[in-house]
Amino acid sequence: MLTLAIGDFFIPERVIELPSKFCKLLSPNAPAVPSNPKIAQVLCLGNITQSASTLRFLNDLSPSFHIVRGEFDNYNILCQQLANLGHKSSNPLPFYKVVTADNFRIGFTSGYQDVPRHDPLLLLTFAREIDVDILIWGGAHHVEAYTLDGKFFINPGSATGAYTFDWPEIEEKDDDEDEDDEETTLAPSNAKSSGGSEDQGDKEESESDEVERKLSEDDKEKEIEDKQDPCELEPLEEYSTPSFCLLDTHGSLCTLYIYTQVNGEIKVDKVMYQKDE
Repeated sequence: MLTLAIGDFFIPERVIELPSKFCKLLSPNAPAVPSNPKIAQVLCLGNITQSASTLRFLNDLSPSFHIVRGEFDNYNILCQQLANLGHKSSNPLPFYKVVTADNFRIGFTSGYQDVPRHDPLLLLTFAREIDVDILIWGGAHHVEAYTLDGKFFINPGSATGAYTFDWPEIEEKDDDEDEDDEETTLAPSNAKSSGGSEDQGDKEESESDEVERKLSEDDKEKEIEDKQDPCELEPLEEYSTPSFCLLDTHGSLCTLYIYTQVNGEIKVDKVMYQKDE
C-alpha cells in the first residue's frame, strides 16, 4: 500500500509552482481521476496557502485525500476550496490526523504548535499520546527519517523547495582543532625570535614580501569587484531542496522512499522500518 506524504508548498507566496518533474512523476495519468491509482492515500501536511490548483492536483492523485492545517494556511479560504472539491466535514482542517496503512497507525501534523520545534523527545511524546507507529510532521524544509523508542519519525521536507525563516544550522568547529591551529601558527615565530640578530634581516624581508603579496591580492579582489554587475544579486541560501516521501507498507514492514530534486535531477533514497510486534 502506497501512501504519499507531502507538504510545505507556499504557492504562490514563496514559489511559483511544484517542480515539473515532480508533477509528471506523481500524476502520470492526468487529467484522469485518480491520476495515480498506485497511490492509495495522500497525506498533506499543510502550508498550501492559497493555491487552489495545487489543492486540486493533490486531491485528484488518489481515491483518499487527507490534509491538516499548516501555520500559514488561511482557514476560511482553504475550507471553501475543500468544499468545492466535495470535502464535507465539520472540521476539514484539523491540527493533526490519524490514518491506517496495513498494520500501521500513521499520525501526521504540520508541527508548528510543537515547542521546541522538531524536538525528538517532544515528537515521541506526541506519538505516544495519539498512539501511532509512524509520525509524520512538517515545517523543517529538509528531509528527516529516524526511529526512536520503536517508532518511526518522518519529515518529508518542502515539496517546492521554498525558503524558510528558521535559523540555519551552523556546524561548530572543534575546540581541539582551533588549539592545534594556534600552535602551528605560533611555532615559526618563536623559532625566529631565538635566532638572534642574523634572523632579524630575514624576518624583515619576509614581512615586506608579505605586505607586497597582500597588496597584490587586494588589487585582484578590487578588480573582480569592478567587473561584477552591481545589479546582480547573489542566490538565496535559504532555499531548500524540493522533496516528498512515499511509504510502501506491507504488513508490519514499511519502506520509505525519499524523492529529492538536486540540480534538476530526481534522486531516490530508501529507508526500511520494521514495526515491533
